[in-house]
Amino acid sequence: MILFTLIVLFFIVWGVGRFINSQKFKIRSENGIQKTHYITIGGIEQYVQIRGQDILNPIIIVIHGGPGNNMAYYSYYWQANLEEKYTLVHWDQRGCGNTYYRNPKAENPTLDLLLSDLDELVNYICSEYGKEKVVIMGHSWGTFLGGVYVGKHPEKVLAYVGVGQFNDIWTSEEFATEEAIRLANLGSKTSDAEKIKEQFQLVKSSQKIDMKEFMKLRQLTGKYLPNGENTGLVVRLFSPYMTFNDLRWFFSPLFNFNKFIETQRKLYDILYSESGLSMYNHTKYEVPVIIIAGDCDWITPYSMAQKLFDSISEPRKEFITIEKGGHIPFKPGVFTDKLSNALNTVL
Repeated sequence: MILFTLIVLFFIVWGVGRFINSQKFKIRSENGIQKTHYITIGGIEQYVQIRGQDILNPIIIVIHGGPGNNMAYYSYYWQANLEEKYTLVHWDQRGCGNTYYRNPKAENPTLDLLLSDLDELVNYICSEYGKEKVVIMGHSWGTFLGGVYVGKHPEKVLAYVGVGQFNDIWTSEEFATEEAIRLANLGSKTSDAEKIKEQFQLVKSSQKIDMKEFMKLRQLTGKYLPNGENTGLVVRLFSPYMTFNDLRWFFSPLFNFNKFIETQRKLYDILYSESGLSMYNHTKYEVPVIIIAGDCDWITPYSMAQKLFDSISEPRKEFITIEKGGHIPFKPGVFTDKLSNALNTVL
């Protein structure tokens, strides 16, 4: 009886919280847009969320990370201030979230397919809302996809924004591993330091990336590396825009990890391969560039993001630090204000 009561109370609180957020973040301006729908791109129906106070404003297309970590449903938490000056478009990529469950038998995503899908999305958005160019903003894996796209289609891009900027993934992991080992030894946890070292060697020496072993490495290093402030579980669960499919997808790595990884396998193979890295490094920016990094990010280490930024020859560029920010540094007000100011500077 107590358990039943607690479950009922949870659903009441959950429902009330979602309703309050739906009213708080509702777009009410006369020229605003608040829309979630499916559009046909790449021959399948793909999920898109569009929000902004004035559709005449410039448009930012947000490319989520992962691969497979859709973020449309929890973007309400951080982007509200940005919606006053920009219209934001979120897209569940092929093989992810709402798009996946709409097309469970569709071909698994590849880089070429996603680049083609993204180009169709850009063309659709520009045609539908009378724009010549859009801002491309990627997060983590999305900075790989977005960076390659910007290199191929600068004529369609106002500016490029990289959050949790991808660089050399193995160098990043080695960098994080060495720091975790140093901190473990500093705390006289020599056995943990040895476990971290052994796990890194196991992961790196594998013929094919084993994501279960890779996640074990992240768990071991995460015990010693600062996480920073990230967008958390409560924000996601109390999202007024979370669909049932968002919920299913969020928990899919817990209950069906192998299927989740197989859906994204080709993308992970690219990320962790030399061919993928060389493809990314051949990208040259011909548009303004903004790099945003949390100073506690150890997935795409902060110092490596700075180093990459320094190597960019494009003069219209800006580096933004999110203090105490982790790998998902979308802090309400802080993130949006700094991004808005940077866009005003480089555009």
